[in-house]
Amino acid sequence: MYPRSALAQAAAPVVRIGTTLSDSFAQAFYAVDGGFLTRAGIDGRLSVFPGSGAVSTAVAGGAVDLGLCDGIAIANGLIHNFPFATIAGSGMFTAAQPTGLLCVDKSSTLKDPKELEGKSISVPSLNSLTTLAIQAWLFQNKADPSSVKFVELPFPEVTSALNRGTVTAGYVGEPILESALATTARGFGNPYAALGPQVLVSNWVTTRDWLEKNHDLAKRFVAAIYETARWANQHRDLTAPILAKYSKIDLERIKTMRRVIYATGFDPKTLQPSLDAAYKFKVIPRVVTVDELVTKL
Repeated sequence: MYPRSALAQAAAPVVRIGTTLSDSFAQAFYAVDGGFLTRAGIDGRLSVFPGSGAVSTAVAGGAVDLGLCDGIAIANGLIHNFPFATIAGSGMFTAAQPTGLLCVDKSSTLKDPKELEGKSISVPSLNSLTTLAIQAWLFQNKADPSSVKFVELPFPEVTSALNRGTVTAGYVGEPILESALATTARGFGNPYAALGPQVLVSNWVTTRDWLEKNHDLAKRFVAAIYETARWANQHRDLTAPILAKYSKIDLERIKTMRRVIYATGFDPKTLQPSLDAAYKFKVIPRVVTVDELVTKL
């Protein structure tokens, strides 16, 4: 019998991963279930959180080693002296093929964004990229962003809140969006388009302490993540059953919805405009640059 490789003989290092139930953050599911982390000699352990803010808190507190967060949550952490290190990009938003929309109840009579002034709008995380996108969209449509009250709600709870009138509008992303539009919700706006034609929505983040102790492991992780991205972008038919497994949404419905594409590298043009807009709309108190946010391995 031939001896097994040293990598196979040794127990694979465990990496605790935090993400949310959204197609823009689903790369973590594909990396684990698709075997990409296993082949890289990594034992990926998943935890699902209600929003990007909760993931960033888990990373900062050491509850997970790596998490998928939007750039604004990471920037806010850096500003408040959390030693975050962003090591890879993930889910992308494309304005022409939105995988998330600002929705209202189908019975709503709202027609103009200005009618949202003084109303409540739900977002998956407060002070997040979604919050910023809605503010930018309201401003673009000559409505006052400062007049809106933002409420934190995970995607699966938005349609019920709209129906009850708890919120007037709510942001819903895939894999929930398609089902919401088919039942009780109506698309009202495409907020992320106000940030640009293509926006980096989610990023892989860890702490500088974890990165210093696990630099080679982090490099293996990033290589596996970008391999996952290339595979996921080309094989929607194979990622659909994985997304259905975690979302508990019917596979046939998953197959018909718009799907996110994943970054295969960092392009500052897809991230810096969002950081600049975050400062403009006072979501963050100072300018944060891509160079400050991203750590090159």
